[in-house]
Amino acid sequence: MSQQKVNVRVFKTEGLSADSQQIYDDPFQSAYDGDVIQPPYNLKELKTIGEYSTIIQQCIDAYKTNIVGFGFQPEYIFDMNAETLSEEEKRAAEKEWIRLEEFVQYLNLDESAEIIIGYALEDREKTGNGFLEVLRDGTGTPVGIEYMDCQQMRVCSRTVPEKIKYTITENGVPKTLTRWKKFRKYVQMVNGKKVYFKEYGDPRVMNSATGKFDDNTPENLMATEVIHFKIGSGTYGVPRWIGNLVNMYGARKAEELNYMYFKQGRHVPAAITVENGMLSEKSYQELQQYMNDIQGVENAHKFLLLEAEGLPQENLTDGEEKLTPVKVQIKSLAEVLQQDALFLEYDEKSRNKIRSSFRLPPLYTGEAHEYNRATADTARKITEEQVFQPERKILSRKLNTLFLSEIQLSKVKLTLKGPDFRDPIEIAKVLTPFITAGAAAPNDLRDLLGRVLGKTLEEWPEEYNRPMQMLLKEKQDAFPIMIQKSKEQQNDLIMLLKDMRDALEELKS
Repeated sequence: MSQQKVNVRVFKTEGLSADSQQIYDDPFQSAYDGDVIQPPYNLKELKTIGEYSTIIQQCIDAYKTNIVGFGFQPEYIFDMNAETLSEEEKRAAEKEWIRLEEFVQYLNLDESAEIIIGYALEDREKTGNGFLEVLRDGTGTPVGIEYMDCQQMRVCSRTVPEKIKYTITENGVPKTLTRWKKFRKYVQMVNGKKVYFKEYGDPRVMNSATGKFDDNTPENLMATEVIHFKIGSGTYGVPRWIGNLVNMYGARKAEELNYMYFKQGRHVPAAITVENGMLSEKSYQELQQYMNDIQGVENAHKFLLLEAEGLPQENLTDGEEKLTPVKVQIKSLAEVLQQDALFLEYDEKSRNKIRSSFRLPPLYTGEAHEYNRATADTARKITEEQVFQPERKILSRKLNTLFLSEIQLSKVKLTLKGPDFRDPIEIAKVLTPFITAGAAAPNDLRDLLGRVLGKTLEEWPEEYNRPMQMLLKEKQDAFPIMIQKSKEQQNDLIMLLKDMRDALEELKS
């Protein structure tokens, strides 16, 4: 008894692939057996991840702009208006202020310090690690910084402890201490060439070609110093978004799938069924060619012609062979595919997860369609308080610790400026009852008036550091005394005129 059989052949597009063909080669692979420590993740891949994500670069730009984008500003470490402060101390503090401004201004001769540190901060947010090279002058004072690409940098093991001097302030007086500290070495590899660096603050002389400490090293081979900015307490930093790495790749694959869908838009997934026959070999070839040519707008409107042959069947009465009637059907399978809305929802949730790892509201990544003024101000203030302000303090504290004692500054410190959320109109409304009650002096309001007028206003003399009500009361209390003095002066004048009259009469007689 003959049995029916079903032949199935699958046609698909040939020669197309959305998989990356890059090879992530680590040039330090042969050096990890020595002092060089291998990072936990591929730094090159992490550095380029922003090119494949639709959200992470916006988050990093928001960090860089709001942490260092507003610039550096010196700040006194004590109240310059204190009565106990002598004029000599004020002049010394003002000189240190100017020195710190000049130090920041010329930290890099090609770019501003904010831009160079911003590059390192961007690397830190992408890979968990950012590096800066510190340059010193002939006296050993730090005078400049240079950006270092984190892809080419590796961390080495700690060296033996070294005794160093450290300056602190005790009761306002600088004091030098001695302590032991273990420093690290760093190595950079470019085109197969290694260059060694020492950790910032290491007083020893290192050979940049060999990485060994040698006091006889020539000046042109003396290693410079490195500042390592990292996230976390490990040898290498870890990106704050690393837990969402799978979501990031998934969102990328969804974007690629959508791209291929639109690129191959003419093709509708379908099943071709042939009853009582089979496709000819030429039809198979034409169908395969049809699948291979589906991409491109020039092929958007084409018709498909299928030729089928009936199966031979022997007639039991006369013994002649007849071909069975062939029936060809094309059934669409589009309804079993995932809809595009599912990918949009997946992409949106992935963006929310990555943004939450940075603790940023959508307002900072350009997605403010659901915000009004009240919700926007609340989101900005909370993010400023919980994210950006602490990051500024951590960064400025690190720079102050590293640089201020080296350049011998003890009366000023470096701070990072932030956005000004104060509204002069709202502040004026709040100040009205205080002004009415006599709790505000004219000089207290000069800065606010300057922001409203858009210019800098100088303070008035010392007497305007008290409320106007006190000044008017003093004038009123002094008014009777002035009248009494004027009366006394008037009586004296009258007596003088009388004496002059008597003298003239005597001369006349």
